[in-house]
Amino acid sequence: MGMLKSSSGKNLRHWQVRIFSTVWITYFAYYLCRYNMPIAKTRMCGTFSWDEAQFGQILTALLLMYAAGQFVNGQLADRFGTRVIASMGVLGSVIVNLLVFAVVMASGNDGLSSKTVLWLLIVLWGVNGFFQAMGWSPMVRVMTHWFPVKGRGRLMGFMGTCYQIGAAFSWFLAFFIVKHYAEKLGGDWRIVFLVPSVLFAVIGVVFYLLIRNTPEDVGLAPIEPEDRSEEGITGKTQQRLWQNVSRTLKNPYLWVVAGTFFLLDVNRYGFVNWLPAFLDEKELSIGVGDFGFKIVMKRCIHPLAGGAGAIIAGWATDKFFKGRRAPVIALLLLLLGLASIIFPYLDHSNTGLVIFIIAMVGFCTYGSHILMVGHAAQDFGKKSGAAGAAGFIDGMGYIGAALTGWGTGSIIKQYGYEVNFVIFGFAAILGAILICVIWNVGPGTHTPD
Repeated sequence: MGMLKSSSGKNLRHWQVRIFSTVWITYFAYYLCRYNMPIAKTRMCGTFSWDEAQFGQILTALLLMYAAGQFVNGQLADRFGTRVIASMGVLGSVIVNLLVFAVVMASGNDGLSSKTVLWLLIVLWGVNGFFQAMGWSPMVRVMTHWFPVKGRGRLMGFMGTCYQIGAAFSWFLAFFIVKHYAEKLGGDWRIVFLVPSVLFAVIGVVFYLLIRNTPEDVGLAPIEPEDRSEEGITGKTQQRLWQNVSRTLKNPYLWVVAGTFFLLDVNRYGFVNWLPAFLDEKELSIGVGDFGFKIVMKRCIHPLAGGAGAIIAGWATDKFFKGRRAPVIALLLLLLGLASIIFPYLDHSNTGLVIFIIAMVGFCTYGSHILMVGHAAQDFGKKSGAAGAAGFIDGMGYIGAALTGWGTGSIIKQYGYEVNFVIFGFAAILGAILICVIWNVGPGTHTPD
């Protein structure tokens, strides 16, 4: 019996390593086909004579459809499992990016007008947002099934580094193509939509081959016994789906987290969508336009510092607050708000100071981000509803993020960039105040009816 138990334990550890690494790499790759558009903004606007408000419509389309997709796909992942839904997301996003590539290539041959290209990209990038929303919620679900509650803060902190490092790599790859490859080597900047698609497709195939939804799928026992709050989530497909939806919408803790996440994503996507263009403007004004280390770091340090934030934030909730996420979220959002308000008024020729503040913004953004869309979704959604909870929280966030597309572009057109970063800062501070409503709520807290 002892030998069997030991063998089973080794097999479980093997599968946990396999699941974690597969999830990490795949969600890392999701960003390849999402963050390429903001980096291409300057080239797109120059090629098609668009202003910021017009380009912002493309960004808003993705964010709105991503929000809708999160509400839908989170629930579908709870029903059909991570393997199917996340793989569909990869396939769909790859196809859409290839279609975007085809559209911008066709426009170069005078086959399409600037206005036609704009409307095609608004539609396609919106569809891309829906497929991109098939990534995170299913990943949260599979992690909930393969890993126990104990130590979740540290584990999900490390898990959260996938989208920070993925974002940094995606920004770097796109920036390399648009700046260095196109300007220095004479290449075509439009492959910024082709190269990420190929890489994402390869990783998607590997994901489908390696991932499994639950330990039971490979003959192992469940990681933990079912929570009593999950009893009754059985029956026909339609009944189970509506039970999960109802349980998600009736959970007051999820509403508080989702509201806070809405405010965080106003800030987060304000930086994601407009930081590259803002830095382009500042660097051109002081005569700096090279593909050097400092230029790259200004764009990539935001998500890179976020990786450290995710790890430390998750560790801090376990170490100092017994799994309670709200205190750490509140502190990080307060610091984020202050740093965001300061940022546009810095001396942008002081590269070290600019990188430091952007790093602080990234650290606070992604530290609080993973605690809400990862840890809190698992804490309050439980095994049977983790994906639905993550989808609900993330969906609300992307409604806020959608405001930073066309809306922010319109403000920039009228008043410049600075006022937007102040708005982003105050959004984070409001989020810090809101999350204090559940200051004492932890993973084991009973959810009120």
